[in-house]
Amino acid sequence: MKRSALIVVGLIAISVFLLSAGTIITQPQNNFPEKEIAIALRNVGHRLLLHAGDSTSRVLPVKQLSGTIYSLEFQSPFAFVPDSLVNIVQQSLEATPVWLDYTVNVLACNTNEIVYGFQIGKLEQTTLVPCLGREQPEGCYTIVLSFLQADTPQNNSYLFGLALISLVVIGFVGRSFVQKKNIPEPEVPTMQLGKYEFYEAKRILKFGNASIDLSDKESQLLKLFAQQINQPIAREVLMKEVWQDNGVLISRSLDVFVSRLRKKLKDDSTIQILNVHGFGYRLVIQE
Repeated sequence: MKRSALIVVGLIAISVFLLSAGTIITQPQNNFPEKEIAIALRNVGHRLLLHAGDSTSRVLPVKQLSGTIYSLEFQSPFAFVPDSLVNIVQQSLEATPVWLDYTVNVLACNTNEIVYGFQIGKLEQTTLVPCLGREQPEGCYTIVLSFLQADTPQNNSYLFGLALISLVVIGFVGRSFVQKKNIPEPEVPTMQLGKYEFYEAKRILKFGNASIDLSDKESQLLKLFAQQINQPIAREVLMKEVWQDNGVLISRSLDVFVSRLRKKLKDDSTIQILNVHGFGYRLVIQE
């Protein structure tokens, strides 16, 4: 029994080595999951409009411009925050089997000029996400998603074959000796705010089964408020911590972002962000 278990462990180790050495996880072009990508993009459009406060206008049908390039258009103009766009696209594509790097460009409808874009890659040096926190004005936009082709090493077919054989053997032999269910660890919120759960790393609020996206600035502000519940915080402190500035324009932005947070916390009547006249704001949570 122990000997058979050792054989299974050895085969697993060999397979992992071959997979790593040969980079054999490939995604043939003819198996590209077009339907899943289209559904994910419609979800992107739906969540973007909701984030902009629009729950009525239509997300137009997704267009496949080429094998790995898609476009998404909207019935009505809208405004967006780059932080939210990046998060929404990443979360939507995580539900698809695509593992390729990709770029997203936002085009102005009337000129086709790129007003914003970013790239997400598997490696740090292949990920480019500029201009976070700079809200884009309301306008007619088209979102173009392009998947980048993977560099497949040559002469690695023999490694693929060996690894495939090992995996098949593991599937039949290992099943007889190793039966283990993978139970994902539950997500733990950064903090509980009334009936809301605040996940700082993902920049989201959860209210029951509903998830509410937060921009980078909204998340930073909420974290500051949550660290000093029922305590007044000066405007200057909030501006310095979030914007590293205390100019007039930033002061106006603070008021705008506080107003957005109030709307996103409106479903729990025990939570309020109150003005402290001549001083700043205070997050109040009633027992």
